[in-house]
Amino acid sequence: MTAEKVEQNKRFFHRSFSVHTVQNNYARVAGYYDIWSWLTESKATKTALDLANIEDGETVLEVAVGTGIAFEKITGLNKHGNNVGLDLSPAMLAKARGRLAALNSIQAHLQIADAFHLPFKSGKFDLVINQFMFDLLPEEEFPTILNEFRRVLTDSGRVVIANMAHGEEWFHRFWLWLAKQFPKLLTGCRPVSLGSYLTAAGFSNVQVVHVSQNTFPSEVLRAES
Repeated sequence: MTAEKVEQNKRFFHRSFSVHTVQNNYARVAGYYDIWSWLTESKATKTALDLANIEDGETVLEVAVGTGIAFEKITGLNKHGNNVGLDLSPAMLAKARGRLAALNSIQAHLQIADAFHLPFKSGKFDLVINQFMFDLLPEEEFPTILNEFRRVLTDSGRVVIANMAHGEEWFHRFWLWLAKQFPKLLTGCRPVSLGSYLTAAGFSNVQVVHVSQNTFPSEVLRAES
């Protein structure tokens, strides 16, 4: 996609952020979100966890934990560490708590919070994981949130992020069209490219992996604080 097209899409998708809208959108889809995730996002989630390379005993934060699909795996990989999951949606977090209860782990904690003001001291986490959140936020807010991610990471910490992406094949354009024409079907999400924002926020060694699952395009990024 040309730089001109990217700028056109940014203008088209310009929006303000509303907690109420996000909570309503995800309350509507919470009951079947796991099916959607299995069909379109599970490959990106696996890639994200592979890139995260979690070592047992670490302190891990997942922002926008959703229904807890990734958080369940994080807790399993980090049985002797500290695992914290946040989400803005009570409906999604209720599903995640159901998964967590089945694990019966004392090393995991879930709470409602937003990514703009992470309720933690600086330098607390070895790893921050975030999936499919930036693609529903205004781009002008990306630096604020990435700065929060970097603030709560240790000096040797790392971040792994997955988003809906523009994709590299002609058929990926279907999802851009769908995001424009029927935004509610995608809960307001649209393709984004986060690599340059990570660099601007002071992250180093930025790595980007493109993933396609049933034509749905994602990008998975890893960077160091």
